[in-house]
Amino acid sequence: MKCWICGNDATTGEHKTKASDLRAEFPDVTQKKPIFLHTDQEKNQKIGSVKSDKLKFNARICAECNNARTANYDRAWESLSKFLREKDPPIKKGDLICLDNVFSGSVARSMLDVHLFFVKLFGCIIIENGLPIDIVPFSEAIMCQKPHPKIYIAFGPALDLGTGCTDMHVAINNLNGKCAFATWFYITGSVLVNVMYAEPNERREGLIDAWHPSTISNSIILA
Repeated sequence: MKCWICGNDATTGEHKTKASDLRAEFPDVTQKKPIFLHTDQEKNQKIGSVKSDKLKFNARICAECNNARTANYDRAWESLSKFLREKDPPIKKGDLICLDNVFSGSVARSMLDVHLFFVKLFGCIIIENGLPIDIVPFSEAIMCQKPHPKIYIAFGPALDLGTGCTDMHVAINNLNGKCAFATWFYITGSVLVNVMYAEPNERREGLIDAWHPSTISNSIILA
């Protein structure tokens, strides 16, 4: 198997939910204190470590892309995730989040890294499920450290939905058979992230409070 990002031999698995998010929600996972994974295919799968392959995508990437190349992306999301999850009082719809409180002096660069973290997860979902979305712009965004022009993100309160990620829902353009819009949710504790792919001129409710690196300012409004 080849890494979909760079084309080298793919030997590592990317977590579907970042390991630091799992540890924040489940700090003492062991064989004696397991957590349980639920999917549409199987319920109550016993997990004795957050390093379990059951928590990773089957779509593999190479060690360099999984570590060195995307390390800054991972760290940026870890910082924002921690801030939103630990905010006191807890986050709620309509809150204005000042990003200088998270990334002092580097908001634009760090939020691009957050964007690229979710681009990486999005690409893994595409490959794993054979979805009709061109993977090349995802690879180029990660390799060149530039925004994916069609990926938008919105943050909001999770309302006790658990921790994990949902399936992706895809809307197909009947005229050309290609994806027009796709959406999925990443959930960690009290924080929900709506990650969306949208072709130009798509008008979807989820996009109203979404952001893109080309539009980011020093604050965001929670959806």
